[in-house]
Amino acid sequence: MMNYLVFARWFGLVSLFLSLGILFNLEDAREMAKNMVRSETGYIMGGVLPVIFGSLSILFVNSFSLSWTLVITLVGACVLLIGIFRVIFVNQWKTLISQHIEQIPFLFSLFGLMFGVILLYIGFVASHL
Repeated sequence: MMNYLVFARWFGLVSLFLSLGILFNLEDAREMAKNMVRSETGYIMGGVLPVIFGSLSILFVNSFSLSWTLVITLVGACVLLIGIFRVIFVNQWKTLISQHIEQIPFLFSLFGLMFGVILLYIGFVASHL
């Protein structure tokens, strides 16, 4: 069974590695982002995957008690809502991304690093305090 520590560790590591990969390859990430907006891959990566990961978070870690599980629940809810917006409002999402395509990879990497570090802290450090 997946508890909040396993989820925090897993999602924190994934977020950290993806964000570092983007950060160290910003030009390639910009080109990939431009291509994603023009293809079905963008729909899957931008909308479907956040819906899957956000809903998994809500299903397995859904506590609103004032503890670290609340942070995990809120991160999952935000990811789910972002994914739902992207799936339902595809044209608006594509327009928004296209307008800010040069800044998106860096900001995605920055927020991914922040999420990753917070989740890794919850999963590996805060659980032992």
